[in-house]
Amino acid sequence: MTLKTLFAAPTAVILILCAWLAAPALAQDEEFNNSVTYYSQEYKKPELPTGWLKMPSAPKRDWPDNTVQPQISAEAKMRAFQSMMMFNPMSLRQMIGMMVVKKKVKEGISFDEVVESMDLRANVLNMKKVGHNTPYKIVEGITGQPSSRHEIISYCDVPTMRMILDYVPEFAVFVPCRIAILEDANKDIWIMTMDWDVRWLDTSPNPNKISEELRGKAIEVRESIESIMEAGANGDL
Repeated sequence: MTLKTLFAAPTAVILILCAWLAAPALAQDEEFNNSVTYYSQEYKKPELPTGWLKMPSAPKRDWPDNTVQPQISAEAKMRAFQSMMMFNPMSLRQMIGMMVVKKKVKEGISFDEVVESMDLRANVLNMKKVGHNTPYKIVEGITGQPSSRHEIISYCDVPTMRMILDYVPEFAVFVPCRIAILEDANKDIWIMTMDWDVRWLDTSPNPNKISEELRGKAIEVRESIESIMEAGANGDL
């Protein structure tokens, strides 16, 4: 299939092709890759080729700062997600995995050392520690049985958080940035966080884009979280 033919194809065909191309990346038998998971600073916004399929988009709007958007109905959400799921090759487990970035802690590094390394790196990067939860202790208190260790630490770039909430107050459900540390059934320690990168939106046709300043700040936060996780995984002090 030529590029000219692909760009002229119906949307459904293109979505099916995208799902087919994504399938090999979902294989579960590959060795875990603990490498850096964010784009390098050399990343540049993609330039779409001439003839790229034009998708319908909302008009440009100027929203006042810190203004909550109208609610989207449950029916509209259901229809939107059902339409997308028709061409989704992933299982629920894989979908959750796709929304998460994770790092495996090196052998010989203790849980407490992971926390200490993360806190030290966060301090260097001026990411404030604003919360530390230990839900495994609650599980043990309720069940009376030992539970594998699971803790959640929250870090925040406060000025950037305020900028984000001014742009989209609904993002309050995702901030501050939370990093989970947990011990799995094999006694391995993992560090995980929600994976989001504003650069994923660079090819969106929607004209309501964030400012370049906020885009840059959001990228800095994403890379700071990555650095904190790297420090924890390697036991860096």
